[in-house]
Amino acid sequence: VMSVPKYEFFRDQQKSFASIAASSFSTHTLTRDGGEPEQLTTLTVTASWISTLGLTLAHGHNFTKEEDTPGGPPVVILAYDVWQTKFGGRESLVGETVNLNGVSHAVVGILSAKLGSPLAGTQALLPRPFEFPGLTPAQLQNGAGFLQTTARLKPGVSFQQADAEVRTLTAAYRAAFPSKQDTAGNNELRTWADELVGSTRQTFYLLLIAVAFVLLIACANVSNLFLSRLTARHKEIAVRLSLGATRTQLIRQFLTETTVFSLIATGLGVFISVWSLDAIKVFLANQLPPNTEFSLSGLTLAFTVAVSAVAAVVIGLVPALQASKTDIAEVLKDTARGTPGGAKGGRTRSVLIIVEVVLSVILLVGSGLLLLSFVKLQSTPPGFRTTGVASAYVSIPNQRYRTPKQQADFYNQVIEKLKSYPQVKHASASFNLPLSGGSARILYYVQGQSVVPLAKRPIADMCVITEDYFATLQVALRAGRFFSPLDREGAPNVALINESLAKRLFPGESAVGKIIVRGSAEVKVEIVGVTGDMKTNGLNLPPADQLYIPLRQFGRNAMAILAQTDGDPNALQPLMRSAVAAIDPAQAISFFTTMDTALQQSFGIQRIVAWLTGVFAGVALLLSAIGLYSVLAYAVTQRTSEIGIRMALGAQRGQVISLILSQGLRLVALGLAIGLGLAAAGGRLLGSMLYQVEPLNLLVFGGVTLLFAVVAVFACLLPSLRAARVDPIIALRTE
Repeated sequence: VMSVPKYEFFRDQQKSFASIAASSFSTHTLTRDGGEPEQLTTLTVTASWISTLGLTLAHGHNFTKEEDTPGGPPVVILAYDVWQTKFGGRESLVGETVNLNGVSHAVVGILSAKLGSPLAGTQALLPRPFEFPGLTPAQLQNGAGFLQTTARLKPGVSFQQADAEVRTLTAAYRAAFPSKQDTAGNNELRTWADELVGSTRQTFYLLLIAVAFVLLIACANVSNLFLSRLTARHKEIAVRLSLGATRTQLIRQFLTETTVFSLIATGLGVFISVWSLDAIKVFLANQLPPNTEFSLSGLTLAFTVAVSAVAAVVIGLVPALQASKTDIAEVLKDTARGTPGGAKGGRTRSVLIIVEVVLSVILLVGSGLLLLSFVKLQSTPPGFRTTGVASAYVSIPNQRYRTPKQQADFYNQVIEKLKSYPQVKHASASFNLPLSGGSARILYYVQGQSVVPLAKRPIADMCVITEDYFATLQVALRAGRFFSPLDREGAPNVALINESLAKRLFPGESAVGKIIVRGSAEVKVEIVGVTGDMKTNGLNLPPADQLYIPLRQFGRNAMAILAQTDGDPNALQPLMRSAVAAIDPAQAISFFTTMDTALQQSFGIQRIVAWLTGVFAGVALLLSAIGLYSVLAYAVTQRTSEIGIRMALGAQRGQVISLILSQGLRLVALGLAIGLGLAAAGGRLLGSMLYQVEPLNLLVFGGVTLLFAVVAVFACLLPSLRAARVDPIIALRTE
């Protein structure tokens, strides 16, 4: 985020970028003859923005220099979707006017295609982002940051070179303008991909590792299957070799078999993936941004086929190499049921089972930690009421509501109208909503303490609210009083702060009555109350420092209105729309949501990761159990004569069951020990993703051990019972 002076400094001094552009978020109300007003999500951008992002226009032209100059004509470029859905895709729309915020804007262009994330919700572009409503020219020039900056590298300039220049320019700006409030901030260069992925990169790697573990377990299972088939085909292989087949031909044959098998499995997997995309989207609906679409790209399919080919080689290589080493003489003269190489193949199968167990245990421990963390996160009190509360965003035009008093009067009238409905218990307005992911920041210092330069002052989240805000969200008052209608323009400036900030600023004494100096204008405000803490930025984060200002003393042209009901909060949407229309029919609401939905969305990536890793771990456990069962079942088949001899010599069924069980459980015990050790060593890698859960959580490690032991016993029990039912007479007769 940059201020206007910093953007201009970078734009004029930089040498690494072919173009640099600025934008800021806004909303505008679209009104059409015969239709209800509706709010559009818009961006105000510099004329260089479209070319910098590599966008093109289907019709019309980009903003001209005249249109991008302060005081220029009102013009707009519409997004492709808006042009299609709201104006029927008429080419003649270019050159006509549309009414935005009560002002006729000439349509000068139509974007040529749908915008992707994170711009998918953008419905229109307007010029002149430096004309930011709500900030005075003095605040803009003093370094108030609100611009998002995007740049395109010059050909031949590396990212590292450009990043070094950005750091140099940041230091140069700090030296040139030491008194501006944004001089302490550091700017760093980030790629567009990094900006999109953000802090979720670690999550993607984690899920990729989980998928890789499941793939390896599946490969181990299939390898065991082919090794078992190899044991039964030793004589066939010996005959082929004796008739002149080369070892290279044998290896090629086995690899061909596994490749065909893998390609068939890949085709089934792709089919299931396509079929399940809609189900996944429904499952993740509350966690995804609007207009998110799922599809399998060509690159994804190519990667899948490539991985399948590699898996085929991995699966088929061990049995192929073992087959090529078959001793022809030994096999052809051997009439016993067990074949040469069986012991070696048995050792390989045992190693594969141990590997499966190790990978499954690591996945189970990781998913267990993430699930426990998610459960704790869900049970964390947010500090405010979510049940029965809903919100909607309302933006009013500065052209009609110029003064802070006019803006405050509009929202207070809407709130009073909402309160008049019998379904509504409380109503209020707020500039920032809890868990919304964004907040206004303000510099401050405590009167009486040492005054530091503007750029070094502490920052708090500033929330402009109406009097019933805390009643709507049922936030407790810790000291002092809430705002009242008397806290208006012309009255002494007042503020509320949250409990955490009060304890930090005034340890061991009351915050009520203390004076805080806020903003670059150094407005003195008296603290009249202390409220309970709210988890405004996320349940997994500590409460932010909150400074609350009454709307009647600090008007805003864009606010969220909130209402509380005992019934279904979704029923509040038409009431909010009606209340706004009753005060000003030309205004509309947007971004309606319930606070319960906002709370669920705040879990976001934690929920997705917890459940996906849980699913992967469950699949891994199932595959490991199947692999263990198949190996032991095959071992019973191979040892039928041995078991028959043991029983003929007096071995009891219980002893036979114990023999087979011990064979399988020894493998499981070794795999468990290795897996738990690796999980303990690697658990710290999950530390940043865990909430109130230690990486070495005894409950998770103990639960995984018990779960795997139970599953392993059942996997081993069926082959053991089958072995105990062997008839020694029949077993010996078959030999």
